[in-house]
Amino acid sequence: MEIVIKNLSKIFKGDEKKGIDDTIAVNNVSINIKNNELVGLLGPSGCGKSTTLYMIAGLKEPSSGEIWFDNEEVTNLASEKRGIGFVFQNYALYPHMNVYKNIAFPLTNLKIDAYKKEYKIEMLTKENEILSNYEELVNIIKDSSLNNKISKERAIVFIIDKYIISPSFAKRLFNHKLFTISSKEELKNKVDNIINENNIKIKEIKDKYLKRNLKIDDSFYITNLNDEKIIQRRKLVYDEIDLMVREVARLVQIEEQLDKKPKELSGGQQQRVAIARALVKKPRVLLLDEPLSNLDARLRIKTREEIKRIQKETGITTVFVTHDQEEAMSICDEIVVMNNGKVMQEGKPIEIYKNPSNLFVAKFLGTPPINVFKGIIKEDGIYVDNEKISSLKNENYINKEVYVGIRPEGFIFVSSKKDEDNLDTISLRVKEITLNGKDTTLTLEHDSFIGENIKIVVDSDLNINIDTYQFKIKTNKMFVFDIDSEERIEIK
Repeated sequence: MEIVIKNLSKIFKGDEKKGIDDTIAVNNVSINIKNNELVGLLGPSGCGKSTTLYMIAGLKEPSSGEIWFDNEEVTNLASEKRGIGFVFQNYALYPHMNVYKNIAFPLTNLKIDAYKKEYKIEMLTKENEILSNYEELVNIIKDSSLNNKISKERAIVFIIDKYIISPSFAKRLFNHKLFTISSKEELKNKVDNIINENNIKIKEIKDKYLKRNLKIDDSFYITNLNDEKIIQRRKLVYDEIDLMVREVARLVQIEEQLDKKPKELSGGQQQRVAIARALVKKPRVLLLDEPLSNLDARLRIKTREEIKRIQKETGITTVFVTHDQEEAMSICDEIVVMNNGKVMQEGKPIEIYKNPSNLFVAKFLGTPPINVFKGIIKEDGIYVDNEKISSLKNENYINKEVYVGIRPEGFIFVSSKKDEDNLDTISLRVKEITLNGKDTTLTLEHDSFIGENIKIVVDSDLNINIDTYQFKIKTNKMFVFDIDSEERIEIK
């Protein structure tokens, strides 16, 4: 499913009597979200990312603009008709229901337009297939035993897991009691009798349909004599719901938690339940609003990897809202960086990091953050506080002040002195040294730096103390921005 957002805006009306102005939450936003991709809406609090997500979901009405799902405009379509799955920040699980019922809840009153199917024939045919390899079924039941005793409940779970069938079907297979028959000949005769009885029932059902000028195709759908399937609007039956719940529980790896209440689960498990509930209806689009914000740091890392895995396995188009740039960059195929209701930049995370289009994006992405200095472009290059740091320049900005942004990994240690052999360097005063394994993070200062502290990353083998040192700048880690518009300036 491709999502196309065209010139979308959302204005929250103020109160003229109370002197409250209108608030522009989303301002003329246009985004293309490709089919089967996981896209992150990234930005600080109040940037409009969640409002955009809620408009995609149909939970907030746009003030203007359009929202398209493939070739269908859904701007004014009710939320429940859009085919979306939504995961809220606080999970919104029902505390009085167990996990199974929480996941199944969206399906209980769901009406679907579906092709009519003859489930009795499908079940009898499937049973014949399983019984044709009856030794496997017998071994599964025997393997489920504990202390040499077979428990019906435990055996049914094993049968469900093996054949991906409903509990009622699994009970039917168990109730044949094939595992109690020791004679191979007697066991084969019983299986043959069951299969023969099933075939008689299948023929009887098919004959009834033929009398009504209907038939059953190879996939068990009911058709007319011209092989046209028949559509009906109906609720899901119990076995359908059960299969869907267990399928999605396996996908998010909580199949062993189905009988527990939400309070008995960890935060990460509760998040998986919320995702399962959103996925169980097989939505066209999955929307997640800050889904990891309630988890601790270690669990956030694990859960975001799980979200990526689930998204790839399902292939569902997913929109993920977060303020955590590391989170977005680690799992998203593309990110949309937003600020003040506008899209600042859109693209693949690594490309945006390497080529920020403006100062906001450059500052928002990266840990430690980019270091920003006030500088000036002269005829022979870029200067910071009378030190020439690069021979690159832009002819249109000669003798104009600019912002110079340098990534923490963009500094190359040269020496403790500035001399003729160390041209195009910047002098920085070291305040603090932090060892991080193979790297060292230096906290430094400079009079032209904008902010509190400069943070750079260097090799831990370097012998650096609290002193002033010279550093060259990697040109591919340095960006120059217009001081008024804060847009990126090309230098060469």
